[in-house]
Amino acid sequence: MGATPRVLVLLIAALAASCGIKPAAPAPAKPTLVTLTTAEALDASDTVWITGYNPELGGWNGRGIPMKRTASHEWQAQFTTRDSVMAFKFTLGSWAKEARLAVGRPFGDVAGYRGMDTAFHALAFSAPQRTNDGQVTGVLQELLTPPDPNGRFPQRPMWVWTSAPLQPEQKYDLLLMSDGQNCFDPAQTSFGVDWAVDEALTQLESEGAIPPTLAVGLKCSFEPDNQRRKEYGPGEVGDAYAEYLTQTVLPWIQSQYRLTDRRYFAGSSMGGILGFRLMHSYPELWSGIVSFSPAIFIETGGGLVVDGLTPWKAKNYVWPQGKRAYFYNGGVGLDAALQPGIDRMLEQLKANGLKLGTDYQWKLDAKANHDEIAWRQHFPEAYRWVTSNK
Repeated sequence: MGATPRVLVLLIAALAASCGIKPAAPAPAKPTLVTLTTAEALDASDTVWITGYNPELGGWNGRGIPMKRTASHEWQAQFTTRDSVMAFKFTLGSWAKEARLAVGRPFGDVAGYRGMDTAFHALAFSAPQRTNDGQVTGVLQELLTPPDPNGRFPQRPMWVWTSAPLQPEQKYDLLLMSDGQNCFDPAQTSFGVDWAVDEALTQLESEGAIPPTLAVGLKCSFEPDNQRRKEYGPGEVGDAYAEYLTQTVLPWIQSQYRLTDRRYFAGSSMGGILGFRLMHSYPELWSGIVSFSPAIFIETGGGLVVDGLTPWKAKNYVWPQGKRAYFYNGGVGLDAALQPGIDRMLEQLKANGLKLGTDYQWKLDAKANHDEIAWRQHFPEAYRWVTSNK
């Protein structure tokens, strides 16, 4: 009887070892070279920094990797990342001096891929113009999340919003959101533009499209080693965070405010996959979700980055009936890299018997980037639709 493939592999490995041959090590990841040219020569004391989503790029801290001046108007940096997909910006060391780029949205994120050399041109460095800077429509209160009884997650700020002061006899629908610092107040945002959730919900309430709503935004983790991605994504930490949200945070909110039984979740990017996971893991708790640019599955030539499909498959692709989900994605930069995973998710929803336009909605904006500007633009339509089957 012939040897099985696994046995053959073991025999070959043993033979190689006996001959003093070491198995070939995986090829090291090719460094990424990023070049930035500037419209004007910078001062001798200035340093250009790359700051971005990836841990090696500082996790959006404003100064991740310093670039080297290679000419009076040119800067370069060569580095490697564990992730295959990158999203980043350029600064002079802080968000008060961010590069205004010549292509795309002036202060938009730019995307890169590990091992791919890219070049950009900066027109100037300045603080991004904030939309409605400091303006909040309605009533916004900053609180702390309830303590995690298992000590896994520290207390962080959360923002509670209503269109008017709370009325003792009024019951409110609940909208829970990830990345709460980017939802209501431009002065709190990471990138100078918020989702304008306060303006959108105020308008929808005034039209009678939605009942009075209590919106709660939870600040994301800015801790090192990409803790935000671990909490929002699939895996042991992600499962624990979902449990914390549903078993601790949600009951606390319900104990403090008069709420209806209509509960919704909204998030973007990794927050988008968090909403997706909450819906199929805790379907009894949610009436619907808004999932923008969800990082469902990312696989590039450098390997697997995020896999939200395998855990879903392990649950036989369960998806609740009678609930609504609104999915959206852009077509530029990082969003383009997310599209294949989103396509696989949409195909499975269809295979489950769910109907587009009834059970879920899907929209692609081919010219939109992976940023708050796009999500802000599409949020009113998305939330109107997902709540319309009350």
